Amino acid sequence: MNTYNIILRGIDMIEFPKKITKSAANLIKRLCRDNPSERLGNQKNGIKDIQKHKWFEGFNWEGLRQGTIDSPFTPTVDGPVDNSNFDYFPEDNEEPPPDEESGWDTEF
Repeated sequence: MNTYNIILRGIDMIEFPKKITKSAANLIKRLCRDNPSERLGNQKNGIKDIQKHKWFEGFNWEGLRQGTIDSPFTPTVDGPVDNSNFDYFPEDNEEPPPDEESGWDTEF
């Protein structure tokens, strides 16, 4: 219910963690507008509005287009099945609650 109430209040009511910069929070909020016509990138200048946003200041868009920019992080991989760069989570063997087997979706 708490999540539902937050959603109803809209993106402007979201408080971001301190480690997220103000320009990043502004970009997220402008991309997540409820009304599509108010969203950044969906206005007169289109994608250029996103590209010119302060958070992307200094970003090499042409290098991205041409595929010439370097990756900010390149993981070390020992082979095609190496999953050492992913977190490990134990297998979930817990039984689903009884209401999950209610059959409400059998004809869905």
